[in-house]
Amino acid sequence: MRHAGLAAACFALTALAGCEDGSPPQNVQHIRVANPHSDQLKALSSSNQRLGLMRAIRDSGRRCRRVEATEYQQEYRGQEMWVAMCDDGRHWAIFIAPNADIQVRDCAQQRQLNLPQCRPIVPPPPDPNDPAQNPQYNVADNAFTTNAF
Repeated sequence: MRHAGLAAACFALTALAGCEDGSPPQNVQHIRVANPHSDQLKALSSSNQRLGLMRAIRDSGRRCRRVEATEYQQEYRGQEMWVAMCDDGRHWAIFIAPNADIQVRDCAQQRQLNLPQCRPIVPPPPDPNDPAQNPQYNVADNAFTTNAF
């Protein structure tokens, strides 16, 4: 019987020794998982970044006629967060996971979804060589507006 009491006391002391004192751990290492898909996007030209993120937005069922600007924002819970601004002024957060899964969220809903706030993107100045931004060279838009007669 005496051994049973001693064993119970040892078990109680061992259990108490494993308790935390409430202070945060001092030496916490954050491990960052490689994200080759986001790295590939970072290496692309800005026009190809816009195209890639526009496709991600459209593939998720959202509407975006044209992505005007993109910007890498941050790492969030193992995913890389990008922000894209569409031609209607709406900003989208695109989260890219290391396994290439994509999540697209409206930046206007980030706060209520408890996600990082999107930093606003300033659109770049118009590119004079971009036909979509220069109607003089946009053949599709001018096909029915020219006076051929």
